[in-house]
Amino acid sequence: MLKFKKMGSDKVPLLLVTANVGSIFEDPFVMLPIWTSEFLQAVSRMDPKFIALHLQEVGGKAYEKSMQYVQDFVQRLCDCPELRLYDKIRIFLDEDFSSPEKFTALGNLYFAHSTLTDLKMWDFELKSYVDVVGKEVNSGNIEKVTTKEKAKFPQHFFPECKWSRKGFLRTRWSIRGTAIEFVNIHLFHDASNLLAMEPFPSVYCRSRRRALRHTLRHLHSDVNAAPYFIFGDFNFRTDTGAVVKKVTEELASCRLQNGANVDSSKLQYRSKSDDRIVLTVGKKEFAHVDHQKIFREPWLQKFDRELESLRSHLFEFPVKFPPTYPFEEDVHLPTHYMKTRCPAWCDRVLLSQSARLLLQPDARHSSRKSVADSDSGSGRISSSDSSPARSGSPARQNSQNKQVSPGKTLEKKSSASELEVLGVPAVAGRKSIADPTALQHAINARVSDSDVSPGRRKLVRNQSEGSPKSGETSAELRRLVDAPTRRRSEYGVIGDAACMGDHKPIYLRVMLQSDRGNFRHEYHSESSPKHVTTDESEPELESPGTRYIQFNTAPYIFKETDI
Repeated sequence: MLKFKKMGSDKVPLLLVTANVGSIFEDPFVMLPIWTSEFLQAVSRMDPKFIALHLQEVGGKAYEKSMQYVQDFVQRLCDCPELRLYDKIRIFLDEDFSSPEKFTALGNLYFAHSTLTDLKMWDFELKSYVDVVGKEVNSGNIEKVTTKEKAKFPQHFFPECKWSRKGFLRTRWSIRGTAIEFVNIHLFHDASNLLAMEPFPSVYCRSRRRALRHTLRHLHSDVNAAPYFIFGDFNFRTDTGAVVKKVTEELASCRLQNGANVDSSKLQYRSKSDDRIVLTVGKKEFAHVDHQKIFREPWLQKFDRELESLRSHLFEFPVKFPPTYPFEEDVHLPTHYMKTRCPAWCDRVLLSQSARLLLQPDARHSSRKSVADSDSGSGRISSSDSSPARSGSPARQNSQNKQVSPGKTLEKKSSASELEVLGVPAVAGRKSIADPTALQHAINARVSDSDVSPGRRKLVRNQSEGSPKSGETSAELRRLVDAPTRRRSEYGVIGDAACMGDHKPIYLRVMLQSDRGNFRHEYHSESSPKHVTTDESEPELESPGTRYIQFNTAPYIFKETDI
């Protein structure tokens, strides 16, 4: 009889969520239950063992009046049945609006499952990790809490506007032996559509870039730094001027001016054939005649450019969802964009290149290896669905609604060292437990339905059981390859059909590898001594001469001109 060994003990499913919740506190009795319900449904569906929830605009825009509802919101989460097995909780809420020079309105909420026992947090004052047990809520004035680092961006980062609640809130964790950081960030918005139409990068884009570079330099200059996920409301906007040019190519433009008030001026673009107004752009108006459709089309994504200058330092999984902002704050119009701004992908989950190396590749973009005879004579064979693919890249993940053709995943055969999942010792005199051709047909016939399975199983045969019958083996292997597999990574929207406020929450579900320590890059040649690089440019991933090690010395330092 074939026995199966449970897999995944060396991987931790993480769920990272970012949400600007300012508008839900404007109507808390209606919006908070909807938001909470959608979030908890996502948790139940994805079944993570560690949840990092980053909030911006905690308490709402009129926080003096609505901050009182934050405690109810937190209590609602902590007491819900869906999170009953998450017995280790750490919450950081910056609520002290009486200190405008420090107030950021950021909230970091972390929930760890009871099965996740090896969990520690970094104490920035002690400069060491401390054990995480029980529930701890830090709210109000959290300046003296030492298990977090908080900073507000200086006023000169945003010289064209008033000082606002923008900054970052950072924590560092050791999750099952792997050091990782979570950084909640909120960058400045576009105050005027008219000013945002200037050639890319606009003055607002430059301000955001300045603040983000400041944050990255700070992270990389910390001698105790770990690989990081940085997720929040980046307020990234599309290249507004280029978008307007694209949608008005065949239109005539005119400017409407109300006296000397520049803020009240508007640009109108009309059809030359019937003089119909197609697009109106004002300081806080961006209205297209086909507004709810045109900005959901694929063409818009090529104008999402704000991350271009930092692609070598920050990685993002493929964006397969529509713009996350600005949505109507109306429960009857949950999928409608407000006609105030050009829709954009403001809310993102990004990660450092070193953090990317700590994740298990997506099973659906890993090369699916065929079962082959072992060169070592051990008779061990496997499929690589559940092992990290050496040639796989997270950038190649498929849309969660797109099925993969099995025929395209069998182009490369596994070497003996790559065959790690199906481990069945062969009986002497036999090269294989099954006909490789028959198994190939079974894999090719598999339907890729990967959204519902708890995961791939590892086949391990007890040597004392003797040689299996060929019919039994073929049936077991067919059942194994027919079983659907959950994707290792998912990047998408929570509550896409519900009213979640003016921002849609964005999530990333990934599998974190255990026991990796404080993971960093090292570059060396065969003849040169091994050393930790401080070069400003990181080596290419998977490039020749590059290896990856664990160390606890100084990380990369970015020069001012680099970022």
